[in-house]
Amino acid sequence: MKFIYLRELQNYFNTPIGYVFAVTALFFNFLFFFTGFFHIPAFWEAKVASVRSYMDLLPLTFILMVPAVSMRIWAEEYKTGTIEVLSTLPIRTESIVLGKFFAAWTFVSGLVLAALPLTFGVWWIGHLDWGSTVAMYFGAILMAGAYVALGMLLSALTREQIVAFILIFFVSLLIYLANFYVITRHLSPVLAEVVGFFSLSAHLNTFSRGVLDLGDVIYFFSFMALMLAANVRVIRSRA
Repeated sequence: MKFIYLRELQNYFNTPIGYVFAVTALFFNFLFFFTGFFHIPAFWEAKVASVRSYMDLLPLTFILMVPAVSMRIWAEEYKTGTIEVLSTLPIRTESIVLGKFFAAWTFVSGLVLAALPLTFGVWWIGHLDWGSTVAMYFGAILMAGAYVALGMLLSALTREQIVAFILIFFVSLLIYLANFYVITRHLSPVLAEVVGFFSLSAHLNTFSRGVLDLGDVIYFFSFMALMLAANVRVIRSRA
């Protein structure tokens, strides 16, 4: 697993697409943090020393960035035929899946932690609540892992990276919107609550308020475990 992890992580820094999406995502996140975006207030208008607005932007960022990161994880292996080489190595399928997952999760988590200079800047000009800030970072990293695990599973279903990107994007968007009125307005209250439960961004809300809710932590880890287990089954079935 260590070999797969280092190999995949190195690939993210050796290909230009990783830098392009990373810089683009960070640029727009910082821009909208200071200018505001729809229901998310601008930093100077909110008049609160907090990076919560930045964290509230991350679900939208992940919808665009994670497909670009995860679309190649399996699709490229199948298209180039290197999956056959991996399958002949004395490595368990679980180790390959986990190695790829942790590499992608590390890369996306690095983009989340890239906001630390902004956090220290806010702390310098105001009274930043570090307890709630750490909770927000923790929740954002967990949500990044959930989106990556989902993207990996969908990438394993196709050989084409573009198809994988589109598929991951629309499924991620649907999961994001599952907690919004535009999706649940025609559903019964009970069914709307069930549908909203599967929205990853809905489980980030408690972290955004500075609360480490055990239920939400278990949800994210359970979601990742489910996606990775399904990923292993798909890879074995296509071997």
